[in-house]
Amino acid sequence: MIRICFYKGCGVVYGEKEPLSDKAITHGLCPKHYEISLKELKAEIERLRDKAGGFKVLIVEDSTLFRQLLKETLHGRFPSIEIYQARDGEEALQKVEACLPDLIFMDIRLPGDNGLDLSKRIKSLHPDIIIVILTAYDLPEYREGSRQYADYFFSKGSLTSENILTLVQSILITTG
Repeated sequence: MIRICFYKGCGVVYGEKEPLSDKAITHGLCPKHYEISLKELKAEIERLRDKAGGFKVLIVEDSTLFRQLLKETLHGRFPSIEIYQARDGEEALQKVEACLPDLIFMDIRLPGDNGLDLSKRIKSLHPDIIIVILTAYDLPEYREGSRQYADYFFSKGSLTSENILTLVQSILITTG
């Protein structure tokens, strides 16, 4: 097996070049560039951790169980993120003004308030806050409303932990 380093056009041939009967060529990282790429990866992970340390999330959801599960999921991958919770619109508005979150996970059906109307109010005051609508009711009018006032829309029925974690990671990268 012939191995050629692909790191930034290095092209160094490394590793086993025999047996002659195996003329396949593979690409990887030579030992020097393997170490460099590990250091770069570690630096990127540290940068994300540092960014996550100042990142604030607000979960607006009337279900205590769902709020707790989402909080635990986020803390599992991003332990330094600050997470706040609100069970209704009034409490959500107070938390937005008190902690000014970077990201809000918003349920549509809340006691006393509609999550879409609440999103509209928050966005009018703080347009840079990213709002993710989470709902068990995947209705066309909710999708349309979320396009106007939120940045993302997820149906709880199709939601996975990995979807949420990937979304948060991409937000951390783009806001970093």
